[in-house]
Amino acid sequence: MGHLWRDYYKIMSCGGFAMKIVRVFFIVVLVFVVLMPYTTAKPGDYEYKIVQYVALGDSIAGGYGLEDVQKESYVGRVAAALEDRYGAVRLKNFGENGLRSDELLEILEDEGNEQHDSYMEAIQKADLITLSIGSNDLLQYLSRDVDLQNFKKNGDRLFTEACQKFSQNIPGILDIISQNAPHAQLFVNNIYNPCSDISFGISEEMAENLEQMAEQYIQKLNKGFETKRVQSVFNPKKKSKKSRKYALVDVKGAFENSDEKLINMMISWRSIDPHPNREGHRVIAELIIPQIDLDKEK
Repeated sequence: MGHLWRDYYKIMSCGGFAMKIVRVFFIVVLVFVVLMPYTTAKPGDYEYKIVQYVALGDSIAGGYGLEDVQKESYVGRVAAALEDRYGAVRLKNFGENGLRSDELLEILEDEGNEQHDSYMEAIQKADLITLSIGSNDLLQYLSRDVDLQNFKKNGDRLFTEACQKFSQNIPGILDIISQNAPHAQLFVNNIYNPCSDISFGISEEMAENLEQMAEQYIQKLNKGFETKRVQSVFNPKKKSKKSRKYALVDVKGAFENSDEKLINMMISWRSIDPHPNREGHRVIAELIIPQIDLDKEK
């Protein structure tokens, strides 16, 4: 660099127009030399290194009932694991209390829906998507305003129809996600039986009846994940290194095989809280995190 300074001062002593040209040239050279190590990044590199995580679904995805959703929910735990593994994560959590499968499908399908654009923009950028949906398809009939007489008379029909509708909705939801996020990894939680972990002081016989009644419909609901159309998404015939990666998360099995209390199953007059507690969310996260495999640089 010493000879550059000497040449610069020689020309400076000459004055005039030539001096101005050289002064500008010299400044440009210095700026180029200083900034050159930082000009190798390509547009989008920074965004590429940030993992885009989108959580879809109901109040389970939203972390209902937890004191610290960011740290205790399965979504928050997955996001923390992504940050540790890949360096940076951007989370979009669309978990919505009471959301049913038909409502989620409408958001994704209907361009006129006020939530459609924000959902689709996030899904199209996603590297990882988790989905928790279906519980409210049944729970909608157990609200505070339920007509008990009508429920006793038509409950079986209502629940059976809800299971059938879910089996029609879930393939449409997965199709839209797969079309708009072809390279994202997707984890879909199945539906657990909240009545297998009742913590309210009711009789053992009543608790057993509730569990058996809930089990028959939850099994029907989970069969929606076993249809040929859904399985074609989870197990595509043509697989490659760049093929979509989907996984059905067996939350139901994990909860049933655990000795821990994983559910806030509280029952009172026309009120029910079937959500996972902090430990339940931990179990869900532990099912998902080991399976995450993204094509991202740390």
